[in-house]
Amino acid sequence: MTRRLTELEGVCLALIDKYDRCTAYRVRRELQQAPSSHWRGSAGSVYPMLSRLEVDGFLKSDSDSDDGRGRKTLHVTKAGKAAVNAWIMAGSEIDVISSVTDPLRSRSFFLGVLSDKQRAQYLDASINQLEKYLSETKAHLKDRSAEVDQFEYFGSLGAVKVTQARLEWLKSVRKQLKQ
Repeated sequence: MTRRLTELEGVCLALIDKYDRCTAYRVRRELQQAPSSHWRGSAGSVYPMLSRLEVDGFLKSDSDSDDGRGRKTLHVTKAGKAAVNAWIMAGSEIDVISSVTDPLRSRSFFLGVLSDKQRAQYLDASINQLEKYLSETKAHLKDRSAEVDQFEYFGSLGAVKVTQARLEWLKSVRKQLKQ
């Protein structure tokens, strides 16, 4: 049995599998262009991780002989494909389903340590930022709807729905605290 992939490994390996072949730079760009701050796409995290995936036998790289920079094209091996499939299928397991890590929610448990004025400031600022992020995420969704890849659209739609739910929840908290 192959080891379980981390979320970042799963996303990156699946991106390479999706595009059949691509460069590490393209993987970084995909992560950087995602509207989520969850994936930073920094060279310091992506390149070493891709190297580990290659050492582990999940990726294979081919040098581009026409490229003077030594660019490598990555593709997923048979073991990598099995790891991607296992990573996707593990999304239905309870430890993934119940993962609701949300920094806003974590902070909500401790709003009582703030003054009324600080709580209002925090909630107003968070709601404003969520509204801004929702607008950006909807624009990203609109861009995805023009593409032929329905699964990218579904992922972007999920980001919009989750953001809408977070926004509705924070507005409800603010309203209840004003009463």
